[in-house]
Amino acid sequence: MKKNIYGSFLVLLSASCFGVMGILAKYAYAADVSIGTLLFFRFFFAAILFWSWILYKKTPFKLPIKEIITLFIMGTGGYALMAIFLFTSYSLLPLSLSTTVFYLYPVFVIILTSFLSKQALEVSKLVAILFLLIGLYFMLGADISKLNLVGLLCALGCAILYAFYIVQTEKIQSYMNTFLISAYVTSFATLALFIFSIYRQDFTIEINSSGWFAIFGIAFFSTFLAILTFSIGIKYIGSSKAAQLSIFEPVFTLMLSSFLLHDFLGQTQLLGITLMLIGILFTNITWQKVQPIMRSQKSISQNIKTRRDNSI
Repeated sequence: MKKNIYGSFLVLLSASCFGVMGILAKYAYAADVSIGTLLFFRFFFAAILFWSWILYKKTPFKLPIKEIITLFIMGTGGYALMAIFLFTSYSLLPLSLSTTVFYLYPVFVIILTSFLSKQALEVSKLVAILFLLIGLYFMLGADISKLNLVGLLCALGCAILYAFYIVQTEKIQSYMNTFLISAYVTSFATLALFIFSIYRQDFTIEINSSGWFAIFGIAFFSTFLAILTFSIGIKYIGSSKAAQLSIFEPVFTLMLSSFLLHDFLGQTQLLGITLMLIGILFTNITWQKVQPIMRSQKSISQNIKTRRDNSI
């Protein structure tokens, strides 16, 4: 019983750490921190923390060149690009809308998995997709006056890329340490985002104290600590229950954005968010019933574990 409570607490703590990321990003923008600079330092500090953890645990870190190339692609073309899309949407949309659109990614995971496994969509999955799409419709309708098309497309693009990233991670997580994946991915993402910020000519280390606070907060709380607590918590309560508890991540983000950023939600928005949360809950339940693409004995709920363990 105590282990169950402890595990649930850790997963909820992880969800809260992930959920505060958008809030901290808004504070960073308010301190005139550019997207390129913010993302570079976020991954740079997170990589240091992950490698420190690996050295502390004495985890072997040498990998075959083929696996390093795979992680390089995942870090540069995957997470670096996802981060650019997501944090751009944070800068152009109200946090509540950006977060909600991003949480459409379960729809794309379900569709992509069904397509690659050549399995028809089950009724439960169709119901989940229906709730998510209807909820998004109410969200957009309620916030149409603030809608920025570029921001919306960025949030949607991040959700699509995230779905592909989840499926790709499913292929390698059975034979590679979770934190080792995170260490390599964050390192390669750091390199890609440094080039990105130099190309945009917005890289700087002249950042005020509030800007550094936001950067360190995202790197430590919303990256390293969030992954660490989820990984430990899942050992006590399992991936299925952990995935369902993760539904509180967007709830926490939306509540905190209303309280701190005064990003208040109208009744139509609240209805849309409620429908989307129901859809997310349906998705978390149905994922455990789906067979993975590359391994016939493993369920998609383990895929969610990989997603959270390697979220950045």
